[in-house]
Amino acid sequence: MNVHDYYQSVAGRLKHCFRFSDYVIATGNELTATGADPAFPATAEPVERLEALTVDRGLQVHLPIIGKQSQSVLMPIDFELFLKDENHLLYTSPESQKALFSHLIPVIRFLENFFRSRGLPYLLDYTPSGGHILFHNLLGQRATDQLIQIGYLEQDLIRACDYRDPHDIRRRNGVSHHAARAFSGLGKLAEYISLVTMEAFKDNESRGMFPVFISDALDCSINFDNSWNEGSPFMRSIRSPFSLHKKNLEKYGIEGHGPLVDVIGTCFDGSHAIEETDMEKILNTMWNLENASEHARKFSGHIPCSNDALIDLIHEYKASDLYRFHQDFDGQEDMPAGKALEHAKRETKVPDWSRDILYHPNPKALQPKNMIGLIYDFLIRAEWNPRHIADILRDLYQNPSFHWTQDFFKYPAVEKANFWARTYSAVTLWKQGRLSL
Repeated sequence: MNVHDYYQSVAGRLKHCFRFSDYVIATGNELTATGADPAFPATAEPVERLEALTVDRGLQVHLPIIGKQSQSVLMPIDFELFLKDENHLLYTSPESQKALFSHLIPVIRFLENFFRSRGLPYLLDYTPSGGHILFHNLLGQRATDQLIQIGYLEQDLIRACDYRDPHDIRRRNGVSHHAARAFSGLGKLAEYISLVTMEAFKDNESRGMFPVFISDALDCSINFDNSWNEGSPFMRSIRSPFSLHKKNLEKYGIEGHGPLVDVIGTCFDGSHAIEETDMEKILNTMWNLENASEHARKFSGHIPCSNDALIDLIHEYKASDLYRFHQDFDGQEDMPAGKALEHAKRETKVPDWSRDILYHPNPKALQPKNMIGLIYDFLIRAEWNPRHIADILRDLYQNPSFHWTQDFFKYPAVEKANFWARTYSAVTLWKQGRLSL
């Protein structure tokens, strides 16, 4: 079976994945020939083009996080194995991948139990490096109203959401403030779930297992890649269930095998599950399009919508120290532009390692491993307010003399600074025993 036959066999189910979307993001190195950015070759096209992009062209396809007319917001909890210079081992052979997944399986089981024990609907889609837990949140529903209440929008993020471009399908309608706040609220829940999981597996390293962390700040870890929640909502997407997965070919140049495929493991509606629990079978299926086609018949492709059980999870989060930390962070006044960096350069309690980032931030101030070190030094050694640490990053990002290539309109500078300072300050406080869940 070739990629076109595979996509033809799952075309109907794939369409169901996009039921709340009016466009699709397709990616693949083939797109560079039509002028796409070689760093991440992608095209955004009307959802009516889904079959042409898959069955005809064999591209990978991604779901927009924001649904059509801002009427839905997708939650994509994204977790994966991060192996620094050895990530290619996940794509070298099924045997190599299975050995590495032994670190990940307990975390997957924990996450599934987290959702099922609370009656939270979800779809678990496995990827060759980890998985995505997906569920839609419809605007106007009680649970989504609660999400909106815990969300927070910076002024530069509001400007980005309000901007409309009739020539850009992702921005022709903008993003409503309610949808953007729901997106923000989902990010805070994702952070809570990440920290709860980190707490459950805090002894992993002492047991010879990979530690659980947020983003790729550790050399070898089980990484909650929460970066999907940083930046403008209209720029964010997640690879769709049933999509081809071509990192083996396009990122690592591993010859001798065609593209892999993402494989659904579970669809839980809040009370009943359709699932495949044999992990070896799941992983083998990723490497065989014919088996993947057969396996797909078990699932409709409908990604579940959240129910009122999400309200209980929000209340659980609101009872935690993390919520109180978020409320305090969001309620703080910013330092005037330029002042945080000015004061930071005079700070005597941080080591030269962090001080160097203040003078040479590109690209260090964008890299998780360096950001968490900088944030630790200013938070713990110098006892800075976390929001003012964010202001340091903001001052760096807003200074054009550092020759940033990052688009700080699509990925707003203040929002980006707040996101990473908030995230890694919470992680640091948790590791110090000063934030409990």
